[in-house]
Formats: sequence, C-alpha cells, structure tokens
Amino acid sequence: MSQQWFDPGELAQMSRPTMDRAIEAIDRGDLEEARALCSEMRHEWRFLHDLMAEQLLGLVTFIQERFGEEYVADAWTLSMERGWRKDVAKIQQADRREIVKSLAATWRAHSTSGVGSHPGAFTITEDEEKFTFTMNPCGSGQRLWRRGRYQGPNAFGVTRQAHDWSYGREGFPLYCTHCTFMNESLPIRWYGAPLYPSDPPDDFDHDPCVWYWYKNPDDIPERHWTRYGADKPDTVTPAHRSTGE
Repeated sequence: MSQQWFDPGELAQMSRPTMDRAIEAIDRGDLEEARALCSEMRHEWRFLHDLMAEQLLGLVTFIQERFGEEYVADAWTLSMERGWRKDVAKIQQADRREIVKSLAATWRAHSTSGVGSHPGAFTITEDEEKFTFTMNPCGSGQRLWRRGRYQGPNAFGVTRQAHDWSYGREGFPLYCTHCTFMNESLPIRWYGAPLYPSDPPDDFDHDPCVWYWYKNPDDIPERHWTRYGADKPDTVTPAHRSTGE
C-alpha cells in the first residue's frame, strides 16, 4: 500500500486562494508565513500569465502559417467583437480619472510582480492633456520578445508584410498586433475614437512601448486615426466624455 503524501488538512490548504491564506497569517501575527505566501503568489501568477501569453502567440502563429497572414487580422477582429467591444463601451462611459487607476492595475498585473526573466516594468507621467504609460518592457508582448520567443528553430511568427494593424511594419511581432485592434482600429470602428492610443517600440530590445490616456478624447492626435485610413471627427462622440470630477 502506497504511503499517503499529504494529510487532508494540507490538501485543503492547497486548494484555498493564496491571498486568503496570507491575510489570515497577517491577522494571527505570523508575518514570516505571510511573506512566504505573498512570494509564492507572485510566482503562481507569473507562471499562468506567461503560459497564456505564449499559447496565444502560438495560436496566431499557427493561423498565419496554416491559413495566411490576413486571417490573423480576422481572428483578432472576431474574438474582440465577442468580448472586448462591451468592455470598451463601459470604459468610455466611465469616469476618466478612474480609468487611470484601472489601467495602472492592468500593467501591474502584466508586470508579473517583478519575477521571472525580463519582468514587466512601467512608469506613469501626467501633463495637461494626458497620462503616459511607458512600459520597458511591456510585461506581455515585449517580454515575449526579450525572452527569445521569436528566435531559434521554433520561433513564433512576425508579420511578413507591413499592415496598418502592424503599425505599418514588416517583421512586427504577431502577439503585439492585437494592440492595434484593441486600442485603436476597432474602437474607432465601433465608437469613432481610439481607446488607448499607443506607440510601439522602435527597437523591442531596448525601447519602451507607450500607451496614452487623454483627459479629453478631443485632444487625441489625428495620427491615431490616419494610421487606419480613418478621419478624426471634429468632435469625439459625447459618450466618451467624462470630467473625472
């Protein structure tokens, strides 16, 4: 008869959220246990985050290789129509000040809490018009690049031609093409304006990826429309407005 490896109590603890266990440890004054659990949780998320990002890159690479590059654009468009479109509508109706906090939370999640190779890192600056999120590296797409996933015999795909959905660039990482749909072209198509106007790195090994959040969408530069052959309206749809006050 084989030896039992864990008792029922240990198995029950394994199945509970790590954050709950860490909070309980803090409440009973066991800060060493709480610190250990917080460290475990950082690595738990990093593993899942990287696995899902790499699988998504593998999927769009398969689409490119099996069906052709134009189907990558179709895949992003159809998948975002089913989910992201509703989220964009909610974001554009929300208090614009609150979205700064939400976007920061998104990039903290993508940072994988500073663990793993080439962990994501970002800064936020504010001027009169906007907030600028400067990622170096971006914790998802750019991190895949810096971790070597586009190199070697099993390299994932980059664009074979220049497209508006690759910021006009050939050899652009396929994973990162979703940002053009998510941030700019699809929100323009659905609601008339980009959501998070963005500029990708010139050099993925060194340069930052930059996203913007404008206090007043009317101030978004016209170039974020013309990239896709679209015209910036004289006034952005009123539904996009919020003072943040």
